Amino acid sequence: MRHYQLVLLEGGEADPRRIEFRADDPYQAFQAALNERGSSEVELWDGEKLLVRMSKTEANLWKLHGAAPDSANAPPSFHPPSAAG
Repeated sequence: MRHYQLVLLEGGEADPRRIEFRADDPYQAFQAALNERGSSEVELWDGEKLLVRMSKTEANLWKLHGAAPDSANAPPSFHPPSAAG
C-alpha cells in the first residue's frame, strides 16, 4: 500500500489540516478523497506529488482544478511554511 495525504483547505488557512492514509493505488485514494465531508476544498497527494485539487460545488458535486506551483494563485499547500518566528 502507498502513502497518501488529503489536505483540507478552508478559507486560505496558512496551515491546512492534513489526513494521512494508505491505499492500494491512486484510484482507491481518489475514491477516499471524494468521500471527505469535512471540507469543501481538498487536495490529494501521492507522497510529494499532487494528484488532484478539488472543490465541492453548491450542488454537492466535486469540481477538479489546479494551479501551477509557481502561480500566485497556487493553494497554500504549494507554498513552503514561512520562517517567521
